[in-house]
Amino acid sequence: MDMPSASDASTLEFYQTNAPSYIGARPDEVSPDLLAFLPHVPAGARILELGCGGGSDALAMERLGYRVDATDGVAAMAAIANERLSHGARTMRFDQLNATAEYDAVVACASLLHVPAKELPVVLRRIHEALTAEGWHFASFKTGGSPGWDQHGRYYNYPDEDDMEAAYRSAGHWARLAFETYDGVGYFSEPARWLTVTAQKSG
Repeated sequence: MDMPSASDASTLEFYQTNAPSYIGARPDEVSPDLLAFLPHVPAGARILELGCGGGSDALAMERLGYRVDATDGVAAMAAIANERLSHGARTMRFDQLNATAEYDAVVACASLLHVPAKELPVVLRRIHEALTAEGWHFASFKTGGSPGWDQHGRYYNYPDEDDMEAAYRSAGHWARLAFETYDGVGYFSEPARWLTVTAQKSG
């Protein structure tokens, strides 16, 4: 099977077709990993969210006083998020990020896990470039599997910690780069091993 691009068509199609039911299953769920990360980010900071889905995480960040630029690569997802956020949401794929020192933090909860390993360093370089000096980044991935498509047609990269360290080190200079793994569940309540990344750009 051909390797997908950073915008795998099958993955995008799943979320475009199933956006209302996918979001409707857990409309107000907020990532506990994200909430644990946010104390690193100064009050009132500008945060870019990659893969905002229905906007529940972005709404939680707004309510905490952050200025959130919520984006999703799927128009149907961004449209739903746009209806609930005071600053709206917009459609943008990971490979369309083109900002320089614009954000105090970039968060990507369970979204960069759809980027093929060979494409991930390019996306991470864009994230590094988008951060201000000493800006923060958080991302979560599924790990412990083989890269490929699941039964829903979604592509997963399944990196391990060594993969992540190499990808992030190739993206730029980080003052802090920390990883954590734990057992949890995926969106459809299937068992999943998770890998989180907390990084701070060098000043």
